[in-house]
Amino acid sequence: MTAVQSKSSRNGFTMVEAIMALVVAAMVFEALMVILPQSKKGQTQDVQTDFRAALTQLGRQNYQLDQVQLHEIQLKKTIGDPVTLKIAKHDLVLDGTHHGRVLLLHGIDNLRIDNFGTYQLLTVFARGHEKASGTLFLPNTKQAIVEEG
Repeated sequence: MTAVQSKSSRNGFTMVEAIMALVVAAMVFEALMVILPQSKKGQTQDVQTDFRAALTQLGRQNYQLDQVQLHEIQLKKTIGDPVTLKIAKHDLVLDGTHHGRVLLLHGIDNLRIDNFGTYQLLTVFARGHEKASGTLFLPNTKQAIVEEG
């Protein structure tokens, strides 16, 4: 064997290959720095939009108002058990006696209901001092609606 080996038989990377690997890694890192903050923005909860969607869904489910209180509403359907719209463990839920609990919004600290007879103005206060309001239009099951403080 000769003392001098040819360039093609050496093991390892050339300087150009190492620089190219660093450039590709830098481009991937830069792309991640742009993409990750944008993906977090898409995951943030818009309480106002989610709350209005929940109220719209309640209206489409053919519920009727049974009793309105300051922090909860009792609803009925023509068939089925009554349910209660209320806050339970920082969640806005629709709570039924036999059918369990449906989570409508997470991270809600308080629910305030202003009863105007033909409609109800609901306001939720979320963690982080975020506030959302919406109007609920449901028919009444009885003429007298009880307001409690």
